Amino acid sequence: MSIFCARSLTTVALSVLTFLTVAQAAPHQMPHEMSHEMSMPMPQPMAAEVYHGHGVVKKVTDHSVSIAHLPVAALSWPAMTMTFSLPAVGTLPVVKAGETVDFTFSQQAEGYQLTSVTPTK
Repeated sequence: MSIFCARSLTTVALSVLTFLTVAQAAPHQMPHEMSHEMSMPMPQPMAAEVYHGHGVVKKVTDHSVSIAHLPVAALSWPAMTMTFSLPAVGTLPVVKAGETVDFTFSQQAEGYQLTSVTPTK
C-alpha cells in the first residue's frame, strides 16, 4: 500500500470517526421539535384604536348603522355619512333613524365597526 493511499484511508477514517462522535453527542430530536425550540414567539395583535363620533342615525339594518356624523379629528375626517358594521358579539342599544347619538368605532379588516352607540337628548 502506498503512503498516499494510507494517508487517504486515515483521513477518511478520521472524518467518519468525527462525524460519529458529533452525531452521538447531539441530543436526539425530531425535526418538528427542533423547529419548535428555534421558533420566535408570535407577536400579539395590537388592540384596535377606538375613535369617538357624534351624529344622527340615518338608517339601521340587522348588520349595520348609517350615521351622518360631525368631523372626526383623530382621523382628519370631515363631516360625512358612513355605514358602520355591528359587532358580531354583544349587543348595542337599539337606535332608530333620526336619533342623535354619541358613538365609538374601530377599524377592522372588513371596515369600520361600531363599538358603542348611545342616544343623546
